[in-house]
Amino acid sequence: MKKFVIVSLALMSTAGLVWGELPAEKTRELNAAGITDWQPGQNAGQQEKFRTLANPLAVPAGPEAPDDTATMQYDNGTISALPTVFGGIYGNRFSQGVGGVSLSTITLNSFSFYFAEDSLPDDNMFFQVASTSGATGMINARASANVLSLINAGTSFSMLTTINVVPQSVLVVSSAPTTGMFSNTFFLGAWCLNSNTAGPGVTNEAIGLATNVGGGFRGYTAVSGTGPVAMAPGSFQAVLRANITSPNAVPVELMSFGVAE
Repeated sequence: MKKFVIVSLALMSTAGLVWGELPAEKTRELNAAGITDWQPGQNAGQQEKFRTLANPLAVPAGPEAPDDTATMQYDNGTISALPTVFGGIYGNRFSQGVGGVSLSTITLNSFSFYFAEDSLPDDNMFFQVASTSGATGMINARASANVLSLINAGTSFSMLTTINVVPQSVLVVSSAPTTGMFSNTFFLGAWCLNSNTAGPGVTNEAIGLATNVGGGFRGYTAVSGTGPVAMAPGSFQAVLRANITSPNAVPVELMSFGVAE
């Protein structure tokens, strides 16, 4: 395997050598596809961030949240696009309650999503959790964690059955220990290893995106890795929901996985 070509000391110190963290079966799969020297952030300037699906997919409702918590769902229950930047992070900025009120102290309990992959036996995906940063266009990535034993929905979510519900504890890794506590805002996103821009399926793992959502987008893209990383708002909501505990109220339409009419 080729070594990483680190283009700056900043990348070396903050992005992390993420290729080396991938499971052996994943590096073999990528090597077979001719991908051997990818490094975090190399596609940061790519213009096309996602591709729209010709036939949007309605996703099944998930479990109701307990009374003392709230499940924040920004998507409208329809997967209408797929991410296309290989190695990029796609996720949501979770920050506001009723009328834009700050969520104040937030405890992330769990998160949920549907997972597409061209190889059905493949059941793992990396997630990045981050907090705000003082620098414009940056977030502070606390961890990049490999989440295992996921339910695979198949190519382009062709077998939507059960949503993956994952506890926050999976984001705690020895190389970058983190907690589920945040102040006002947190960022949660999944790695995209899909690079298929032509369709119809994916070339590797990805979560779904909702692009036909009104009321402002909460989605973002970011550079993978840990530490200070670049991020940019996206014109989508990730179909990625977060179950949280916060002293402030959350809008009724965000209290469960169901979509309000």
